[in-house]
Amino acid sequence: MDLYYHPLARQSQKTLIALYEKQASFYPHIIDLHNAFSRRSFLQINRSSRLPLLNIQTGESFNDATIIIEYLDNYISSGTQLIPIEKTQALYVRQYDRQCDMLLDPNIDLWLAAKATNNQINTKQLEKDLLSILDNIDHRLADNHWVCGDSFSLADCAFIPCLYALEHELHLLDYQNIGRYWIQAKLRGSVNQVIEEIELTLATGDQSEQRAHT
Repeated sequence: MDLYYHPLARQSQKTLIALYEKQASFYPHIIDLHNAFSRRSFLQINRSSRLPLLNIQTGESFNDATIIIEYLDNYISSGTQLIPIEKTQALYVRQYDRQCDMLLDPNIDLWLAAKATNNQINTKQLEKDLLSILDNIDHRLADNHWVCGDSFSLADCAFIPCLYALEHELHLLDYQNIGRYWIQAKLRGSVNQVIEEIELTLATGDQSEQRAHT
């Protein structure tokens, strides 16, 4: 398998966590879509120019993080079962995965952009929306070790990159349950590997690609 991704893109981080959880073997290809040469080279592989992209041995490809993780869970038996076999529990996992990808993730980008332009009114409204989403998940974590129960899942793969993006923007430890969750998440091997790659990328000054859907 070949994975085309960028370490600073949250959807790429989500996919990497899953790959490490599944103990999957893959060839990593870091793509900087803001670099003209890198972008042209990638467009020859995939015309949509979306990251992450997983190419498999059959020649098929998937460029949506959730679909990639569904594929990994269906065809790689090793490691963590990221989508529960029990159907109702699987629905909750998919629900919170969608909530992270469709509500939390884009709200983070809008909020950070509003802060950067010093748009105080917009920033306050977006922050209110953001905190409401986090309050909902914090309440859920009162009864769950991970987002959807005792087992690490697709929902955690989606939530953890969002928390990393917010770690220096909000006081996560002020949340009783999210604070506990974030501490335990950073101790998990798959998450630690991804954080190390992010920090290495930042240390080398390669910060040009921040989003998965650029």
